[in-house]
Amino acid sequence: MGFDPVSLAVVGTAGALVKGAGDLEAGQAKSAADAYQAQVAANNAKIAQQDARFDIQAGETAGFNRGMKTRAAVGQEKAAQGASGIDVNTGSAVATRSGEAEVGMLDALTIRSNAAKQAYAKEVEATSDTAQGQLLQTESQQDLEAGEFGAAGDLLSGATTVGGNWAKYKTQFGS
Repeated sequence: MGFDPVSLAVVGTAGALVKGAGDLEAGQAKSAADAYQAQVAANNAKIAQQDARFDIQAGETAGFNRGMKTRAAVGQEKAAQGASGIDVNTGSAVATRSGEAEVGMLDALTIRSNAAKQAYAKEVEATSDTAQGQLLQTESQQDLEAGEFGAAGDLLSGATTVGGNWAKYKTQFGS
């Protein structure tokens, strides 16, 4: 004993509708998840860009502070030289202070250079996060469209199957 053709058609149609709705929901859920991840990537890019600015500011401040310490040390050296009775304006006294100033300037430049390298790394990270966000945004749209196409395909496939079964029934049993 089998099902009558009308029941089979109803069940087949219902199955196609349920599968289509499931595919549509799955596409929407995947799209929403990708959209969320795209926003996370965009937020990460903004944070990385902000961190890059902070790195530059911190490097400038540290470089400035190193310069101040160097000038203070050179001043102390000059005072110590003068207190020792050395002519502070000639010979090795000037060379000593000049060398100390150069080392301090090199330290300040190194600090600024390191900060610039850190900032550059953060900018690269921000660029990567931005690209990832754009990719995920595209995937989100494609997931949504895939869900819609999948649902439409399920409905068409179900309709074709039901129609084919109905035609077989009509051919076998007439009427």
